[in-house]
Amino acid sequence: PWEMMGEVEIQKYWLAWLVGMPAETSRAICSLIFSGVLEKLPKLRIAFAHGGGSFPSTIGRIEHGFNVRPDLCAIDNDVNPREYLDRIYFDSLVHSPEMLRYLVDLVGPERVALGTDYPFPLGELAPGKLIESSGYDDQIKATLLHGAALNWLNLDKGLFK
Repeated sequence: PWEMMGEVEIQKYWLAWLVGMPAETSRAICSLIFSGVLEKLPKLRIAFAHGGGSFPSTIGRIEHGFNVRPDLCAIDNDVNPREYLDRIYFDSLVHSPEMLRYLVDLVGPERVALGTDYPFPLGELAPGKLIESSGYDDQIKATLLHGAALNWLNLDKGLFK
């Protein structure tokens, strides 16, 4: 995300980077879901940076709004937003072990790929360190470090030996 809601108002305190980008990422995901794009393009493979921004932590609110106000949320697509969690990939750049665990619990390790945010200033200084120190077993770590990305790219791991 680059052009953000309230862009002028959120320049102070670096809020555009800290709050604006995660909100814009969530807005992009919601727009794809609510507009029906993912229904129209069922084979679309899509991944979002910043661990999906604020989307994973607000999926309950998004789903609730969809259920109680279908007249506002379900006008172009009547599929519950939560049903798309297994169609979207997210990167691991969430900056905290708790959020990484939440994201992996929410969507599964096969939907979370190593993210670096390179060359931007909020990237992980040592890419993969959060995953390596996560306490996950080696199989889940491998999925997060390379398996999910290879799957998203539809590439065979054997190509890289």
